Amino acid sequence: MNNSYWILSSEKKKSYEDLNSDISTDYLIVGGGIAGLTTAYLLAKENKEVTIVEADEIGFGASGRNTGKVTSQHGLIYSTIEKEYSSEKARLYYDANEEGLKLIESIIKENNIDCNFKIVPSFVYTEEEKYIKDIKKEYKICKELNIPCEYMNSIEGIPLSIKGALCFKNQGQFNPKKYVDALGIINQKMGVKIYENTPVVDVDIDEECLVKCGNNNAIRAKNLILASCNAWYDGLRLFFAKEEASRSYLLCGELKNKISQGNYISVEMPTRTFRTCKDDKGRELLIAGGYDHKTGKCNNECHNVKAIEDFAKGAFHLKDKDIIANWSTQDYVSLDNIPYIGRINNEKNNVYIITGTSKWGLSNSSVGAILIKDLITKNHSKYEELYNPSRLKSYLNMKFLETNIEVALDYIKGKFISGSSELPGKDEGKVVSINGKRYGAYRDKNDNLYILDITCTHLGCELRFNSGEKTWDCPCHGSRFSYKGEVINGPALRPLKAYDKGKNKIDPKIL
Repeated sequence: MNNSYWILSSEKKKSYEDLNSDISTDYLIVGGGIAGLTTAYLLAKENKEVTIVEADEIGFGASGRNTGKVTSQHGLIYSTIEKEYSSEKARLYYDANEEGLKLIESIIKENNIDCNFKIVPSFVYTEEEKYIKDIKKEYKICKELNIPCEYMNSIEGIPLSIKGALCFKNQGQFNPKKYVDALGIINQKMGVKIYENTPVVDVDIDEECLVKCGNNNAIRAKNLILASCNAWYDGLRLFFAKEEASRSYLLCGELKNKISQGNYISVEMPTRTFRTCKDDKGRELLIAGGYDHKTGKCNNECHNVKAIEDFAKGAFHLKDKDIIANWSTQDYVSLDNIPYIGRINNEKNNVYIITGTSKWGLSNSSVGAILIKDLITKNHSKYEELYNPSRLKSYLNMKFLETNIEVALDYIKGKFISGSSELPGKDEGKVVSINGKRYGAYRDKNDNLYILDITCTHLGCELRFNSGEKTWDCPCHGSRFSYKGEVINGPALRPLKAYDKGKNKIDPKIL
């Protein structure tokens, strides 16, 4: 998996030890991204005993692989929430994300964090006449909700044929990896214990939570906060069935001609998003991305990378030599586009979750930290009903039915895919048949061959090879594995077994 520009440009100033013994804590946070670190920061300020465990290194997941936009403008979200719920909840969503933005800004100022934070406008735009009505509808609803915004027929300083746009002023952008790295150091100074390279593989929930880690150590916690992007423990709320895993692709390149500063995202599909930033050398850079698709549902991920490059070259005149980094990321999108944040269910008052941040994880994760802190310290939050993980409308809808029928079909189809009788060539991966059994095989550029049982260790769907990133991806619920079998993205917790090590164990521990 290629590193993002944010990771490449952020010199990590601190590493954290692996967990190598059994420990206990009052509050255990699983996930060392912006959601987990911000929640820890707010709880530490309340003098709570907090421990964070991260499966990789802090900020190496979605928190370090996004566009770096911090905004309350999330596409056409307000007309969507107003239609599905109410105008009151649409306004509350705005208030929540504005508070998330202000929290990030205040943490940066209070702690003097150098992360290239800047206040800029955000735009949702279209280059096609047929989408103007959708933007005007969003504008009308925003005005009715007293959300400050401006409708524009064009945008100056952008080399696109804009037909219509909606502008939110006073939004933000920054280097998310620099921010997360600094937040980790600040947390540790406040007494938060942080462990990297410590994946969770099992959990038992009772009056206390017993969390087992991949290195055979266990953590006893009075309270558990799941902030690891995906819901690997479910609490009978079936989050894996109420959100979709989505891949998107980004690049960073050096701009030769300046464009107007701001955050930009298109209405039309495939989605195109872009913004500018400056590096430490003063170069003007373009961050561009989009071309989203469901995880495991793209036959040629390399095509998406090329499509982003073609967009950047065509609109902004980048050349191959100007491209500094290409990368991809994974988001989990709730079926009603509102994250699941709060107590995981009504029976477990000591287990909390932040998931389904729906491609706007920087602001929504900060909202999650605020909400969780308020539930813990005040036993209520003004946002808890809006983000309630148990809300009925998140699955009592046609999209839930359609999505899970598709999952069932993918599950069945996967069982009938026959493998090739020939092993792959160099830098190739495919499904093969060995002694009548199906496996996944990948041969690297050095002629090393890796053969795995590719039945997903989450719920048993058959994995598909991602040619762009050399991974095995699950089309059902978005788990991803390296060609060596290591878990990259959940909800799966267990790695894949090599073909001579027996069958994968399907033991999700989600119910």
